[in-house]
Amino acid sequence: MIQNWTSVCVRCHGPDDNGSKTEGRAFFHNEAGYSTFTASGVALDSGLVVTSASLLRPFLMDKVMFAIPSKLSSYGEMVLGPNSGVDILFESKIDEEGNETWITADLIAVAEAEGMLSAIRRLTGQDPSMWVFGWESNKGQLGTDLNSIHRFSLRNVGISGLAILRLKSSSANRSPLDEQNILSERYPYQLSVPSIGKRLTLHGSGFGLIAPSVLINNISQGIVANIVHPYRAARRVDQQANSLILTDAKFLPGMEGGAVSWGETGEFAGLSMLPIRRTDGEPVDISLVIPAACIISAISPYITTAKQSLQPHHIQALNSSSLVNARQAVVMVQVGQTWASGVVISKQGHILTNAHVFTSFLDNISNRTWPNLRSGVSLRVRIDSPQQQQWVDDCELVFVSESCWDVALIKIPETCILNGFLPFLPLRTKQEISKVKPIVEGTPLFAIGHGIFGPSSGILPLVTSGICSKVVSYNKQPVMLLSSAPVHRGNSGGVLVNTEGFFVGLVTGNGKTSTGRTITHLNFAIPLEAIAASVNAYLVDEDRKWLDRLNAPPPRIDDIWSLRGTAPVWEPIDKAHQVSSKL
Repeated sequence: MIQNWTSVCVRCHGPDDNGSKTEGRAFFHNEAGYSTFTASGVALDSGLVVTSASLLRPFLMDKVMFAIPSKLSSYGEMVLGPNSGVDILFESKIDEEGNETWITADLIAVAEAEGMLSAIRRLTGQDPSMWVFGWESNKGQLGTDLNSIHRFSLRNVGISGLAILRLKSSSANRSPLDEQNILSERYPYQLSVPSIGKRLTLHGSGFGLIAPSVLINNISQGIVANIVHPYRAARRVDQQANSLILTDAKFLPGMEGGAVSWGETGEFAGLSMLPIRRTDGEPVDISLVIPAACIISAISPYITTAKQSLQPHHIQALNSSSLVNARQAVVMVQVGQTWASGVVISKQGHILTNAHVFTSFLDNISNRTWPNLRSGVSLRVRIDSPQQQQWVDDCELVFVSESCWDVALIKIPETCILNGFLPFLPLRTKQEISKVKPIVEGTPLFAIGHGIFGPSSGILPLVTSGICSKVVSYNKQPVMLLSSAPVHRGNSGGVLVNTEGFFVGLVTGNGKTSTGRTITHLNFAIPLEAIAASVNAYLVDEDRKWLDRLNAPPPRIDDIWSLRGTAPVWEPIDKAHQVSSKL
C-alpha cells in the first residue's frame, strides 16, 4: 500500500503588476509587483511532490508560445513563466519559534488526471453555466473553464491538472522523506478501490498563506459520499479505481492539492480538487477527490517502483457495506422539470417521498387522497440497479399528505421492475423497531438521496454522514429527527439510515436562515415510528383509509413541525427608568 507519504504546504509566486492574477482567489498576497498563493500537496519518494495545478495556473504558459529548455518540462507542454517559482514547506522544517525553512522545487510536468474531466462533465450535465470551480459562486477561478472540458488545456488545467514538482537536490534542501528510503521495492503500489461509506481523511494547509507555521497540515474527516465513473459503465476494478470520489469531509481554502487518506489504514487515497459551486448560490458542501490510481498513472514516468496490479479482493468492500442495499433502494423522482428523491419500500414498487415535491403541480380540484397532477405535468422515476438505470414513466401518484407529515406515495408498475427484481427498504413494524437500539442524540446516521446533481448527470445517490442532533418526542414517541448529515437540494424524499442500513427516517428538508440561505448540516426527517403503522397497513390491502390517518396529526405535532413557539410577554418598562443603549 502507498502508506509512505507526507502532507506539505506549497507556495507559488510570480510577477503580477496589477493584481489581475488574484481573481477568484480566497486568499493571496500581492506586494512589489508579485502575487503569492498557497495550497497543499503530498510529498512522495525521491523528492517528488504533487499538488493541484490550480495553484500554479496564474503563472503557467504554453511551452509552444514560450520556449524554455526541455529539461524543465519533460512531460506535458505547460511551464512556469519567467520570474515565477514554487517552494515547499514540510512541518518538520518549522522550528519551535515558528521559523519556516521553505525548500525550492522545480516544476517538471503538468499532467492531466485522466478521466476526471469526463467525470466532471457527467456531474455538471447539460448546463455547465450553473457551475463554477473555486471559492466564489459568481465567477470561477482562472483555469477552470467548464465550456472547454472536452480537451485538457490551459483553460481547464485548474480542474483536473496535476503539478508534478521535484525538490532541488542539495544537502541543505533534502526532503525529510529522503532519509526514510520510502516507496522502495519493499513498498509496492497496492491501490484500494473506493467504496461508498468508507472513511476518508483530508490533509491540508487550509488558510496556510496567513500563518503557515500554525495552519500547516490540519485535517478534516468524512466518508465517500459517491463515486463518479468517467463513463457510465465501469465494471472492471481498474475502471472503478480511476473514478472521481465525492466526500462530505469539510474543505477549507488552501486545502486544494492536499493528500487524502483512507481513515482505517492511513493509505494514500487521492488528492483534493478545487471545490465545485453552484452559480445560484445554493450550497454544495461536497469535496472532490482525484483517486490515487490517477495520481500514480501521472507520476509513473518519474518513479522506478514497480506497480502492483489491483486484486479482486480489493472490491469486497463494495459488496459488504450495509449501505449498499439502502442506497440501491433510493430512486430519483422527477416531476415536470423538478427532481427529488424517493425510497422503494416494497417489492411491489411502492415509493415513499415528500408531499411538498408535488404541491405546486397538483390539480386544484383534486382530493389529495386521490391526487391528480395538472395537465401536461409528467411524473417519472429512475431506478438504479448495479447493472443498469431505468426510467419508468407510467407511475401512479397514490397519496399526497395535506398535513405536517410531509409524505407522498408513488407506485410503479410491476412490469417495469428490473429483471423481476427491485431493491427495497422495508418499513419495520413496531415489534421489529423495539428489538433494535433506539436512535438517540449522537447516534451515527447516513442521509441518502439525489442531492446537488440532477437527472442529466446520471450518477447514483449521494451518501453523507453525520449524527442524530436531536430527537423530538410527543407522548413518548419520536415525531421529528434532526441530523447533522449534510442534505442538499434534491435530497427531499431521501432516506436517513443507521449504520446497519435500516430505515430510520424520511428526509424532508434543511434548516434555513432568515435570508433564505440553506444550512446543509441541519436537516429534518420524519421518524420511522411516526409513519410505519399507517403505511404498512396500506401495503397489506391498499385501503386508502390507512393513509388518511397521516392527514390528522395532533395539533402539538403540527406546532413542532411548524417550528411554532410561544412569544415572550414582558411588562412595559417605565420610560423614566429606561437605560439608553451604548453602542
